[in-house]
Amino acid sequence: MNIQLEFIGFPIIYDLFPEGPHLYALEGNTLVELIEDLIAHEDSRVKEALLDPGTKSLDPTIQVMVNQKFISRAQLKEQKVEENSHVTFFKLLAGG
Repeated sequence: MNIQLEFIGFPIIYDLFPEGPHLYALEGNTLVELIEDLIAHEDSRVKEALLDPGTKSLDPTIQVMVNQKFISRAQLKEQKVEENSHVTFFKLLAGG
C-alpha cells in the first residue's frame, strides 16, 4: 500500500527524506509496522532518529500524526494506516 510519509525536525535524515511528503510503499497496515519497516529497510540513521536508545521504542520526543490527527502513545500500536494516508513524524525540539 502507498502512503505519504513526512518527517519534520529530523536533520539527521533530511538527505533521505527532504522537506515535504514522500510516497512510501508500506507492506503492513499499522503505525508500528511502518516504524518497523522504516528501521528494517532504510538507512541506519532512521533507526537512530526514531528510537530511544535506552528503551528501543519510539523516542518520547516524537509526535505522530495520521491525516492531520495527532495519535497518542496509547493509540500507536492499534492505529491503522490506510492507502494514501499521510503520516507525519514530528521531532519536538527545545532550545534556549
